[in-house]
Amino acid sequence: AQLSHWGAYLAEVDGNEVVAVEPHPLDRDPSPLLGNIPGSTTSPARITRPAIRKGWLENGPGATAKRGVDPFVEVEWDRALDILSAELDRVSTTHVNQAIFGGSYGWASAGRFHHAQSHLKRFLNLLGGFTSSVYSYSLGASHVIVPRVLGNLNPFQFATNWNQIIEHAELVVAFGGLPVKNTFVSPGGVTEHPMRANMHAANDNGTRFVSISPLQDDLAEVPSEWIPTRPGSDVAVMLGLAHTLVIESLHDRAFLDTYTTGYDTFERYLLGESDGVPKTASWAEAISGVPAARIQTLARDMAAKRTLVTVGWALQRARYGEQPVWMGITLAAMLG
Repeated sequence: AQLSHWGAYLAEVDGNEVVAVEPHPLDRDPSPLLGNIPGSTTSPARITRPAIRKGWLENGPGATAKRGVDPFVEVEWDRALDILSAELDRVSTTHVNQAIFGGSYGWASAGRFHHAQSHLKRFLNLLGGFTSSVYSYSLGASHVIVPRVLGNLNPFQFATNWNQIIEHAELVVAFGGLPVKNTFVSPGGVTEHPMRANMHAANDNGTRFVSISPLQDDLAEVPSEWIPTRPGSDVAVMLGLAHTLVIESLHDRAFLDTYTTGYDTFERYLLGESDGVPKTASWAEAISGVPAARIQTLARDMAAKRTLVTVGWALQRARYGEQPVWMGITLAAMLG
């Protein structure tokens, strides 16, 4: 049995080549990406030897206008290792180790032993250190904002269990939708992919799903209501919902007073008392394209039902990406 980022599987091998894979028998909904594994070791797209940018190989380090268009030239392993070791020594000696940036996104083989980023960073640390990066592209803004808003909480762990959703949720409002395809890839892989079955179970139990996204198929797995928005306008929609909750006295003031701090400052901004711009449903419509009446109706439904607010990771992969995460938490708090 093997484990990949796409799930667990049994491999059928002929010589040195994987010719077929069988999903784990416990996986009711295996990732279709497993189909890419057979033949991958012999694919013509596979990189089998070190390659160095032609301009660097011929002219050495330094700025050039050909970066990004310069072809790569394959070299023997011994030559590549000699060139790399000499360059690491040159940079660390001339500019100190801070001038070496060590980065690899890490989506190679599953597990820690084959984790490229861990090996690279350990190697560079043995040389005396290097300049690294923090967090990741995947969840960068959330990693920073969530602990500041919710305390010492790992955003990766901030998820509601599907059993709780199936049993208790009456309404799920998903900013960015809930695309099942996104669960077919996970760090280190999973043995079972349960999201599709869980969504159907929630739907069968009466949970209503609303997707707020530019793309209709972001929540196409179960019957759902699609509210199309302009890309990047999610916070405006959330503010329009929040404004409706306040002016119609639908927000949970007791919860806000007991479990949050800073709400009064936010409400002054929401009502336009601090900047002269009330964040009404009509104001949100002008930005998002979502009709004001639809925003108002949804706000009333969210206050009347036991509601789960979800914010997709894609929303925070943009400038001001912390805002939809922050505002999603605020909106959930206003609902109690």
